Amino acid sequence: MFGFGKRKGPTLGLDINSDSITLLQLEKTRSGIEVARFACQPTPPNSVREGLVADPELVGEVVIELMNEAGVPPSGQTPLLNIVVPAQAVVIRLMPVPVGMPDDELADVVTQEATNHVPFPIADANLDWALMPATERTDFDGVRRVDVILAAIQRNIIEAYWRMADAAGAKLGRVEVSSLAVIRAMALSGYLGSSGHLSMIVNMRQDATDINIVRSCMPLFGRSVILGVEAMTEAVSRSLDMPYDQALDMLPEISLFSPAPPDPRMGQAAQVARTIFGDIADELSKSLEFYRSQVGDVKMDQIILAGPGCMVPNLDQFFMNKLNVRTVISDPMRDIKHDETEIVDRMRPILAALIGSSIEPSWNPAYTVDLDLNKEGRVPLLFDERATQTMTKDLSIGPPPWQRPVQIVGVALLTMLLGAYAFMRYVDLPQKEVELETLSNQIMLGNQQLKTLTNTRQENTVLSARKKVLDTLLKKHNRWSALLSELTVDTPRGVQIERIFLRGKEMKVEGIAIDFNSVSNLAVNMGDSVYLKESQVDWITRQDKLPEILDFSVSARLSEANSSATNPNNPTKSFEPGHDQTSLDNSQTRAIAEKLRGDWHAH
Repeated sequence: MFGFGKRKGPTLGLDINSDSITLLQLEKTRSGIEVARFACQPTPPNSVREGLVADPELVGEVVIELMNEAGVPPSGQTPLLNIVVPAQAVVIRLMPVPVGMPDDELADVVTQEATNHVPFPIADANLDWALMPATERTDFDGVRRVDVILAAIQRNIIEAYWRMADAAGAKLGRVEVSSLAVIRAMALSGYLGSSGHLSMIVNMRQDATDINIVRSCMPLFGRSVILGVEAMTEAVSRSLDMPYDQALDMLPEISLFSPAPPDPRMGQAAQVARTIFGDIADELSKSLEFYRSQVGDVKMDQIILAGPGCMVPNLDQFFMNKLNVRTVISDPMRDIKHDETEIVDRMRPILAALIGSSIEPSWNPAYTVDLDLNKEGRVPLLFDERATQTMTKDLSIGPPPWQRPVQIVGVALLTMLLGAYAFMRYVDLPQKEVELETLSNQIMLGNQQLKTLTNTRQENTVLSARKKVLDTLLKKHNRWSALLSELTVDTPRGVQIERIFLRGKEMKVEGIAIDFNSVSNLAVNMGDSVYLKESQVDWITRQDKLPEILDFSVSARLSEANSSATNPNNPTKSFEPGHDQTSLDNSQTRAIAEKLRGDWHAH
C-alpha cells in the first residue's frame, strides 16, 4: 500500500529441450509487447532427457551464460524463471462439475479425482486446476455444468528445476504445461478465431508432438505422441549413414514435394521425412475421430502448426493434402516487436511455448487456462493480487459509540506511518542502497576469490590422488594385480571397461558394450572368480546419440578369503574418486583398457 514491497526482478521465459536452451524477456509498453532480452545456446549433451532436466547444475551454468549474454544485471534483483514442462510428463484430466459449486466442495472433488486417476501418490505430487468458463453447458439431464481442468506432476521433477534455478542464481517462477503455453501464445497472436471456431493445435517438439483440440481458447481434448524432430533426425541419420548433427542441419533444406531433387541424398531424406510426418498425420486423424466419438460430428476449422518441426518447408501443405483441413504454420511473433536479425523467420514457430510462458495472463485479450505447477512458490493468498473477496455492511445500523475515538487514533497512527515512510524513503533507504551496493560488490569479489580457492583445492586433491597412485607404483605395491589380471581374462568380446572403482569389499566396473549378453557374460565371469562373489548388473542404458552402444555398470564383492590378502595394510580402505580415496586409474588399468579396446575393434 505504501510501496514497502521489495522490487521485483526481471521475469524471464526459459525453454529447455535436448537441442537448445532459449531465454526470452517480454515487456508490455504503450506501443505494445516487445522483446526486451533474447539469448539462445546449445544444450550440453545428456543434460536434458525426454524434455526434462537431468543435470540441474550443468543446465544452471548455461542459464547463467544466457543471462549474461542477454544483459541481465548480475547485481540486480533476483530474476524469476518461468518454464514449461513437456505434456507427456504431466497428468491432465478434464471433469465436469455443476455450475456454482462452492470452492471448498470443488477443491474436495478435484482432490478426489486426482487421488483416483493420478498414477503416483498425491503426497508426492504438485497439483493445480482451473475452471473453463467457455465450456459451460446444459447436459442431457438438464443440469448446468462446466469443465474443470486438472494437472498433476511428480514433485521431484519440480525439485530438479528448483535446483537448476538455484545453480543459476535465480528463482523458479511459473511451471506450465507446454501444450497450454502454446494455446496462450496462439490466443495472443489471434489464431483461435471466434467463440465457435474449432482448431487443432499441433506442437511438434524435439521429443514428442502435442495435439490439442481447442474452442474459445479452451483445451477440449489433448494427447501427446512420442514422435518428434529427434525421431525424424535419427531416421534420416540412419538412412543416410551420417552423424546426427549433420542430419539435423539437413532438415530445413528438405523438399517434401520435389519429385526428383538434384541430390539423391536429399531425395532419400525427404522420403524419410514424409514417412514420419505421415505417421503424425495419422495420429491427428485418430485424435479427431476419437473426439468426434465423444461429442458428435463436428467440423474442424483449421490446423495450426508450431514447434521445431515447422523448420521443414511446405509442412502446412503436406498436412492439408493428408487431412483435407486448412493448415497454417503459426507465427507467434507477428504482433510482438523484435529484432528480425536476432529472431529470424525460421525461428518464430519454434518459440510458441516460450512466448506463452513469458507473457502475463492479463496481457491476453481472451481468457486462457492459467495452470501453475509451482504454486507453492507463490506468496500467501493474503497478499495475492488476484483475490476477489468483497465485503458489504448494513447501512441501516448507526455507527457504534467507540467509532469516532478509534478514527482519531487511526488518523494519528496513519500520520506517524506516513512520516516514518517519508523518512525511510528519502533519507534512510538511499543510504542503505549505497551500503547494499558496496556489500554486493564485496560479495562478488569474495565469490570470485572463493571460486579460485575451490579450483586450487580441487587441483591439489587430484594431484594428491595421483601422487598416492605413483607412490604405490614406485613402491611396487601391486595389491590388485592378481584381481585385474583375472578381470582381463574374464572380459568377453564386445565389452570395453572404462572405469573400475574399488570401495572396501565392493568392486564396481563401468564401460560400454555392443549388446546385453556381453554384459551378462561379464557379470557371470566376475561371479565365478576366486576373488569375487555376488556379482550383479546394476544398470544398462542406451546412449542418446549412438543407440547401438550400451552403457553399463556391474558390481561384485571381494571374497572373504582374499579381501584381506589383497589389502593387508588397510582392509577397509575404500577407493572412490573425490572423497580422499583412490581410483584404479593407473598404468595397469590403462593397459587393460587398451587390450579391451583391441578386443572391441576386433569384434
